[in-house]
Amino acid sequence: MKQSNGRVSTATVIFLLIQKSEPFVISTNRQHNVPSMEKIHSVRNSFRSKMGRKLLFIETSKHTTKTVLDDATGYKDDANIHTDEENTTTNVECEKRANIEIENLEVSDAPSVTTIIKFALPAIGIYLCSPLLSMIDTSTVGLLCGTLQQAALNPAVTITDYSARTMSFLYTGTTNSMATSKDSKSREEISEILVGSIRLAALVGAGLSLFLLSSAQRALVPLVGNDTIDPEVLRAAWRYVAIRAFGMPAAAMLGTSQAACLGLQDNQTPFRIIVIAAVLNLVLDVAFVGQKRAWVGGTAGAALATCFSQYFALYLFFRRFTNNKKNLKTNTSGEKGKMSTKGILSGRLSLSQFFRVPPKSTVDDFKPFVIPVTTTQIGRCSTYIAMGHVVSSTMTTVSMAAQQIITSIFYALIPIGDSCSLTAQTYLPAIVSCKPSEERTSAMKATMKNIFKVAGMLGIFLSAIGASLPFICPFLTKDLAVIETVRQIVPIMIGILSTHGIFCASEGILLGFRDLKFLGNIYAVFFVTVPMLMLRLKYAAKGGSKVNLCSVWKIFLGYQAFRILSFLGRVLVLRRQNGSVSRDNNM
Repeated sequence: MKQSNGRVSTATVIFLLIQKSEPFVISTNRQHNVPSMEKIHSVRNSFRSKMGRKLLFIETSKHTTKTVLDDATGYKDDANIHTDEENTTTNVECEKRANIEIENLEVSDAPSVTTIIKFALPAIGIYLCSPLLSMIDTSTVGLLCGTLQQAALNPAVTITDYSARTMSFLYTGTTNSMATSKDSKSREEISEILVGSIRLAALVGAGLSLFLLSSAQRALVPLVGNDTIDPEVLRAAWRYVAIRAFGMPAAAMLGTSQAACLGLQDNQTPFRIIVIAAVLNLVLDVAFVGQKRAWVGGTAGAALATCFSQYFALYLFFRRFTNNKKNLKTNTSGEKGKMSTKGILSGRLSLSQFFRVPPKSTVDDFKPFVIPVTTTQIGRCSTYIAMGHVVSSTMTTVSMAAQQIITSIFYALIPIGDSCSLTAQTYLPAIVSCKPSEERTSAMKATMKNIFKVAGMLGIFLSAIGASLPFICPFLTKDLAVIETVRQIVPIMIGILSTHGIFCASEGILLGFRDLKFLGNIYAVFFVTVPMLMLRLKYAAKGGSKVNLCSVWKIFLGYQAFRILSFLGRVLVLRRQNGSVSRDNNM
């Protein structure tokens, strides 16, 4: 939109929103205080996305009248418009006319408990992909290849899955960017952001792939740390890691695509695609794992099945994003704030455009998330790596196999709680970014309250699943000694899973507030402290003390309790601070 010719002394910017045949006019009239065109564009996009109506701008000045067509409508105003220095009138009959302040945008409504549940359940797919595929690998390897190959998955999955978590800044940044952009930017601008995010994800995934191929084989030996372990365990573990490394670019782009869908409140697409990928992974596992060839059967076969499933899931996302068979609408569901992802990259994802370095603007958008989110994930992963090292270096292959089963089930269950974190990251940024007001404070408090309600319900559900672990074990292994070891961990697992929803909700709220410094600092402390406590068990075992899986998981239970209290305390501080800002602003 270009500025009008002539100096504007008194101006009226009229927003004409067309809904069916009934126009609705919102006007602002300020003496010697004309809003900038950038501000007008921002308000236009916000109203267009929030109200689902078409928009037309009419810009007037002392001697010049200009009708500016909105690119989304094609509507031309035939009304006669007369302008003089003091007023602007139109013969358009309006249903309603209101004077508003440009900067006071409508605060998004707080999502209800029902809305959160409807969003959170399918959103589990954003976190469930990797652990679900790993659990399928664990099950098929244990049933078709035995305890030795299953034990090899413990260090192998530790390296691949925890390395993949270092790319989480891509997913957090994409979700946050999409959630804040959908109300303030056009569909074309959002498409450009998504293309840049996918390019960056491909680059990061390729870098991680090269890193794993060059270093993982050397990392396996100290990670296992047990001189008496069968060498075949190390060889099987390396084959798994080497093959999974080739799937890291797909994993990065897959996670970014999922995050983009959820940031735009499209939770159905990731859910459907992840289900298809999981079924395909299971079918391929059955076909490959039983083979006798070293690089096709056993752990290698499981890795091949996972890689093929990831690339196929990525293909399904790209087909969804580039599908242009139907006319696209900003809001296909009729629900406020949602945007269709179908065809969002139509004509923008060609091979010649894709294999390029991401634009500097995209890299700059992700920079604030890199260090805090990566530190957060490293802090988490350091605990799991230390657990795996203590088990591998001080316990038998039976304990290693039992640990792999427990962690596989645990990683498959925690995404149920993580969906609360993702829900907070999706709904809170749009509310937090509004100008401080009583309405903003009320919406913010209601949103947090409803997220915690859902988190509590999910905790109860997770506890019930944790209690059923003894009945799940026979489907994962035939070794009775492994099953008995898993049963001993059940009470501790119930305690961890029952509180996991509250923990994830708190962390998601902190990410929604972009309290990245706090998260980065506290996970830096966890990165040092928790592994030290775990490693004390290793030295205790060498000194003759009795150390088993229960000892390891008790430390994790204490870690869970401490971080929940820390995060809840920080959430209360932010809630009080934002409430105070709103009251001060209204005085």
